[in-house]
Amino acid sequence: MHFTNEIKTSLKRECSLYSGAIAFYKKAIKEFEKKYNLTTHAFLKKFESGKIGDDADYFDWYAFAKLLSEWQRSQSAIRSVVQ
Repeated sequence: MHFTNEIKTSLKRECSLYSGAIAFYKKAIKEFEKKYNLTTHAFLKKFESGKIGDDADYFDWYAFAKLLSEWQRSQSAIRSVVQ
């Protein structure tokens, strides 16, 4: 597939913007992990199986983990196209 320089530049800029979102979610997730002394992987298992409470923090943590994953997948897809 052939992309013009303008398209590649736009995609690189988009990829850079994704880095900001990824950094935000990683930082927020680290704070939850520290606060609850639990890895996100362990938290997700408990949350998805209903073995953890329904605090607002848990819903935020869950959403942040899912959003981080989406941002990372999208950034990876863009990088694979522009490299």
